[in-house]
Amino acid sequence: MALSLPLAFLFRHRFPLREAFLALATLPFVLPTPVVALGLLALAGPRGVLGVDLYGTPWLLFWGSVFYNLGLGLRVLLPSVLALSEGPYGAARVLGATPFRAFLRVGLPLLLPGLLGGGLLTFIYTFGAFGLPLLLGGPAYATLEVEVYTLLAYRLAFPEAAGLILLQVLTLGLAVLLYARLPAYPLAAPGLRPARRPWALALGVGLLFLLLYAPLLALLLAFSPQALASAWRAQDFTPLPLALGNALRFALLSLPFALLLGLAYALSARRRGWAEVLGLLPLLVSPVAVGLGYLLAYPGLRGSEFLLLSAYALLAYPLLARVLLPALRGLPPHLVPAARVLGATPLRAFLRAELPLLWPAVRSGAALSLAAVLGEFGVSLVLWRPEWTTLTLAIYERLGRPGALPYQEALALAVLLMALSGLLFLLLDRGARVG
Repeated sequence: MALSLPLAFLFRHRFPLREAFLALATLPFVLPTPVVALGLLALAGPRGVLGVDLYGTPWLLFWGSVFYNLGLGLRVLLPSVLALSEGPYGAARVLGATPFRAFLRVGLPLLLPGLLGGGLLTFIYTFGAFGLPLLLGGPAYATLEVEVYTLLAYRLAFPEAAGLILLQVLTLGLAVLLYARLPAYPLAAPGLRPARRPWALALGVGLLFLLLYAPLLALLLAFSPQALASAWRAQDFTPLPLALGNALRFALLSLPFALLLGLAYALSARRRGWAEVLGLLPLLVSPVAVGLGYLLAYPGLRGSEFLLLSAYALLAYPLLARVLLPALRGLPPHLVPAARVLGATPLRAFLRAELPLLWPAVRSGAALSLAAVLGEFGVSLVLWRPEWTTLTLAIYERLGRPGALPYQEALALAVLLMALSGLLFLLLDRGARVG
């Protein structure tokens, strides 16, 4: 949040490539965890291009957390910062307060709900992180998520794992309750301010993003086509065609479940606040916990593909619904009554009147859900079967073996996964602009 705040003040100005940089700030949310972990290792790992080995230190984990959450903090703060020049802050400046005094005495209190909200969301996502601590932290920095997985995978200690999950849910539930009780700052109509030196500002923001996204650049620099070809015909590991086919197949098969769940949830929650809170529960529970819950709740379905797809859909539908719900609430209130008066049935009114207006949001949410399932790591690891190995698990499989070739193959698979996720991200961003 300390970085997000000054960045939000920079983005209240109009400068070249501003929208592209804003879209780039959201990119980490659709990147799979193994891709980010491999990028950090390619930059500052044992074979990193910087020549500084930070593997197994908290600094690499901290860097990864900032990489993931900076865009989140920026998105939360930016509307408040855009509206700050209006209202009480503008009045303080007119009355003679210096910019620093006006910010300290008027602006900061107005921004406090946004700062606390962004901070709580960062805490929630970091507290429930699994992939980065597992791949970068090692036993010394194992989180609750990693410990739950260790208890399940190596000791089959279900009661102890369930106890840790309960502790995690209580902690995250408390954070969400605090977040829900934060007061909202009444925003004025946002407007961009002209920058004095727009190209200099664009260059400065570009250098900042270059520094922040250096792990992804290091990953691209470390990419080897020979390693990708080796992964394609690998015999000691899961071959690339099988892993790629599994990842795409599971993403496409779970999408209809996620669409149905997300649509039903959004339709029921648009007028019921309690339903909105209830539908956010899957976001409070980590993927590892979801996988464990499915194993305990449906022991007869263990090893079935239906169980895996259901878990994917459960994790993906809140993402789709969070995009769809604002679009539903923004529909003209008299749209459906007018269609009904003209003789349409409820289903026909939805299909012919509401759905065309909702389609951009549906497409954006579907792209986000596909990206989430494509890069899913935690629940795949818990419900894993050898023939179900996906791209993320194929990367993890190679990282578990010593030697240069498995590491190079893992890097090549991470670049391929990043390209697929980026493609879906472009689809998502285009849909957001249309919406």
